[in-house]
Amino acid sequence: MCSYGHTMCSCKLSRLHDIINVMKAHIVSLGCPKNLADTELLMGQLAGDGYTFTDDPAEAELILVNTCAFIQSATDEAIATIRELAKYKVPGTRNQVPGKCKYLIAAGCLPQRYKNEAPKLLPEVDAFIGTPQRFHSYKAARVKATPPWFAYVKIAEGCSNRCTYCAVPGIRGPFRARPLNDILKEVALLAGAGVKEVIFVAQDTTAYPHLPKLLRLTAKIPGVRWIRLMYAHPAHISDELLKTIAAEPKIVKYLDLPIQHCNGKILKRMHRRYSRRSLENIIAKIRRLIPNIALRTSVIVGFPGEDEAGFQELLRFVRQVKFERLGAFTYQREKGTPAYRMRGQLPERIKKRRLDRLMRAQALIAQRLGHKMIGRTIEILVEKAVRGGFTGRSSMDAPEIDGSVIVSARRSKTPGEFVQVRVTSARTYDLLGRMT
Repeated sequence: MCSYGHTMCSCKLSRLHDIINVMKAHIVSLGCPKNLADTELLMGQLAGDGYTFTDDPAEAELILVNTCAFIQSATDEAIATIRELAKYKVPGTRNQVPGKCKYLIAAGCLPQRYKNEAPKLLPEVDAFIGTPQRFHSYKAARVKATPPWFAYVKIAEGCSNRCTYCAVPGIRGPFRARPLNDILKEVALLAGAGVKEVIFVAQDTTAYPHLPKLLRLTAKIPGVRWIRLMYAHPAHISDELLKTIAAEPKIVKYLDLPIQHCNGKILKRMHRRYSRRSLENIIAKIRRLIPNIALRTSVIVGFPGEDEAGFQELLRFVRQVKFERLGAFTYQREKGTPAYRMRGQLPERIKKRRLDRLMRAQALIAQRLGHKMIGRTIEILVEKAVRGGFTGRSSMDAPEIDGSVIVSARRSKTPGEFVQVRVTSARTYDLLGRMT
């Protein structure tokens, strides 16, 4: 165990504190927002030890890559990134470009998942640090890698759902809830530093045992304007949670609800622990209790055993429900998961063809829903100045994955500011508007 609460998988240094006389660090974070929250924690602790950060790897004496290895493409990206950054190491390795790097560290999912293989595959790495194994008490604000106005806050670690396609339990371990007071302390520190939107993340946020209470207490923290909930497993949606979201103005009327599929046979093979009927009931209840909510979902096409009839059922379901936001992915066969050994593996060409058909259907849904927004006045969080105005997000859009609102204005607004905008037109996934 290293001093940062991570599993030390393999290390030529006993711990990060052993790195002396290193003042500039270059940090790369790969993968999901949950990984980014881990990266910010590492950066905060390094900053507390006196390190400064640089965007230029050629200037860094320490380079740290927090990796993702959820699927093979993420693993490949992590390996390629590490090898590229290894070029900045000082002579004595395989120096190819001018650099000052003395220590190269790989952290996160890749060294956790591939404990034995990583040191042989990446000999230029000086330390391999696994995923976090304990939670931390926050005495100082972490170093944020997101814009000043929003932050991802992790409320739990690991997952116990054991979905058959997912490698997360093997990488992150079983579900472990973070102490409630620790989360609230971190949110208060972030809000005091100017964060206005708090985005709660975990492998399964709705498995958190005190989630409604956490949301209510977060809403009482001064400075917090928006509270967003991501990665809500449909099997863990409670009436109390929905009533809390409906009642509290600071909780945005948006819910990320990954369904993955709707066909009964595929759901059983995925071990999702709900049926199509229960899924329909959950969605109906959400929309009944929280009018005008924006539902985001994600689905997997091409799972082993998905025949044309099963895919058509998913396609009809998406057209019927009309999710406001949807992400779709082809099934990726991952070693070590139960689905890897399942019969009925599909060719990539069929999976890609089905993905294209699904996303074309969703594009039409998004266009129609966008046109219904024309004429409405909505609150926008300003994010970037552009020629002739600015861009921002509504409460219906999570950063980095959803659309934007492009606003025409004579005077630009400060990023992080909230403004009222009248929607004048719509693109497939973005809205256009004017200041009111």
